[in-house]
Amino acid sequence: MEKQTPTLESSSQPQLKLAYLRPGDMIDVEFASATKVRTKLQLVGFDTGRYLLLKQPNPRTEGSYADVLFEGNPVIVRLVLEGEAGECIAFKTKIRAVTNFPFRLLYLDYPEQVENRALRAQKRVRTHIPVDVTADNNQADNTKKLASGVIVDISSAGCRILFKAQNEGGNVTHMNIKVSIGSGSQKDLLMLSGQVMNQKKERGMISVGVRFTDEEAHIIEVFDHLLIDTEFEC
Repeated sequence: MEKQTPTLESSSQPQLKLAYLRPGDMIDVEFASATKVRTKLQLVGFDTGRYLLLKQPNPRTEGSYADVLFEGNPVIVRLVLEGEAGECIAFKTKIRAVTNFPFRLLYLDYPEQVENRALRAQKRVRTHIPVDVTADNNQADNTKKLASGVIVDISSAGCRILFKAQNEGGNVTHMNIKVSIGSGSQKDLLMLSGQVMNQKKERGMISVGVRFTDEEAHIIEVFDHLLIDTEFEC
């Protein structure tokens, strides 16, 4: 069977944004093979302009990738860069080297071209809104405060909240939460419901991406109290 080389729908050459990557980030990697071979690998680091260094798949838990882990094999790398607009970037490269001792590592050539596209139809507005976040168990007497933080960007679809990292803090991805917002013009706290879609720890801080789950009318009402314009340009 002829080996299938992964392809990108289109190519462009925007400014490379790989400097936003941090060791520990999980990266989607698709290897060229007779059948589609795609997995997520952990970034160890990179040397700008030369190579990216990833951990190999664990053969004990993920099986053998010996048929695709060899020098020169083409790959496609896909990853999400979080920020004000949010972007998914992808690029074609190839395996530069594979090492198994003393650690199982994978070297990829640094890309020359990168394809990118916006993830969100709505641009987020940068803010600095203090909030308390509690677990939402659908019971008023059974909520647990997770942390106090700051909303750093927001749209009518969701927001990003920044917290100080706690040693005992765990992964809250996919957790349903309540976001309590204090407002000087409101006697009672403003409240938004949401689900944590992603979590990232960096430099002593934790940021979480939240998708709002309230009705649109309620979100607009809260935004009106906060004087946030929901009519963003796409």
